[in-house]
Amino acid sequence: MGGTAAGQSAHLGGRVDIRLLTLVAGRVNRDIGTVLAPDQLSVDQWSVLDYLDVTGPCTMTALATATGISGATLTRIVDRLVSRALVYRNADRGDRRRVHVHLSERGRETTHDLRPRIRAAEDRATARLTTRERDELTRLLRRISPLDDPGA
Repeated sequence: MGGTAAGQSAHLGGRVDIRLLTLVAGRVNRDIGTVLAPDQLSVDQWSVLDYLDVTGPCTMTALATATGISGATLTRIVDRLVSRALVYRNADRGDRRRVHVHLSERGRETTHDLRPRIRAAEDRATARLTTRERDELTRLLRRISPLDDPGA
């Protein structure tokens, strides 16, 4: 019992179809996971590598906030990345309780090798959208993203 997009939209009465958002996010995660599988990386591991490549070293707390990955899970992810020599950690000189995570040279090379394939997967996911629609989608997702909400 399918339905037209217009009919389904009218049924929502202006609400967001969270089921649809979840399906799209799941598909994109699976596609990116397929790209990462030959390198034995998860989507969350990629998020950490990509963030460190773009921003440079940061604390575990900042990394958790930026990636949306919980503290315990992030610790396991960083442990795995350290064991593969893709990142390294060091304690803050002023406060040894604070740990900084750095992208290693090997991590940088891996990230740069993977980035074009990740971008291609992202492009496939949004292939039916115009450039303007992609920009609008990004703008709207940023507005509802918990990553920009300090209270989230």
